[in-house]
Amino acid sequence: MRSLVFYLIFTLAAFFSVVLSKVFAEDTLRFIETTGRAIIQNDETIDSSRRRALEDALYLAALHGGAKINGFSAVNTDTSIQEKLVVQPSSQILDYTILSEDKSDTHFVIKIRSAVGQLKSKGCENKALKSLSIYKPTIEIDPSAPYWVHSLADELINGVLTSIRTASDVNLTDYSTIMLDRDQLTTTNDDYDYISLTSGRERTQYGDYAAVSSISITERQKLVGFTTYNSLVITFNTEIFEGSSYSFSFSKNKSIEALFSSSGPWRTINLLLKSSKSNIVEPLLNAAKEHAADVTDNLVCRTINSVITVNNGKIEVPLGKRHGIKLSALAVTKGEQTPFNILRVDKVLESKSILIPLNNSLESNKLNGKSIQFLGSM
Repeated sequence: MRSLVFYLIFTLAAFFSVVLSKVFAEDTLRFIETTGRAIIQNDETIDSSRRRALEDALYLAALHGGAKINGFSAVNTDTSIQEKLVVQPSSQILDYTILSEDKSDTHFVIKIRSAVGQLKSKGCENKALKSLSIYKPTIEIDPSAPYWVHSLADELINGVLTSIRTASDVNLTDYSTIMLDRDQLTTTNDDYDYISLTSGRERTQYGDYAAVSSISITERQKLVGFTTYNSLVITFNTEIFEGSSYSFSFSKNKSIEALFSSSGPWRTINLLLKSSKSNIVEPLLNAAKEHAADVTDNLVCRTINSVITVNNGKIEVPLGKRHGIKLSALAVTKGEQTPFNILRVDKVLESKSILIPLNNSLESNKLNGKSIQFLGSM
């Protein structure tokens, strides 16, 4: 009978454990308030009781984030069998702050607020506005390609740029008539440069991105039997560079092949397979739009990172509204007493944000110079 009861309890516990795990798995981070208690024993210090109360509160917080329940049988010295359940937290406490402490004659009570969960990337969950400057694209055409390919190349590269210009979640600056010279921009001191002083240089700022698109068109011939098939291979490529240093961030490319003519002993087949620019332009323009969408989707899904600066006790990052930072957005940096320090955006300016830590006892100057990663809004 005891074994049956234990089996039922274990089955129900395992069921709820799985259900809770699935529920909590939907969120990578949760804020939980728990209260820990400890009996003040005669032979221990107040600090020891306080520590046990804090451990109790932290354990309860971890259980709220999800738990694993295991059962086993133990054989006693008198050969009787005793069934046991072991409950273990399945989530991690990333950071916490103490809300209140209370001491009575018999107990020590501590209330805490914890950030519980797992900081794992689950794809693009929080698309964020990105500031992007597009520079002059480049075009390469096979000399043996038909004469009309030159106008086709212009149409296709304009299709890429137009799609990027109209993309949502992209704050665009159009430098499409200016060639990006990364070496010159990173080595020129604007304070002593004539062009910079008289007309200014178009630069990408900290937290912004720069894009350079290109298109390459080559002719390909393939002999099948007695017939030679002529096609165009069009390759779209876009490189993305980050910040004022123009460091390489990522690139996307897409290739598509379009048959435009054939030559062989059968004139009728040659005429049927002969294509003009108008026959192949639509699928190629669709490919250009798909390439642009791939670029912008990847861009807005990229994690927002920065470096903390502490000014007069205020925790700041040089990113703001124009970079997709929102009020109450959460960010994390490596912790010392805890795995991470959780911070929340308290104020957002155009190009600067001020954050406050979850742990109100954290000394802000210890965060100066630390890398920080934004998670999203709560």
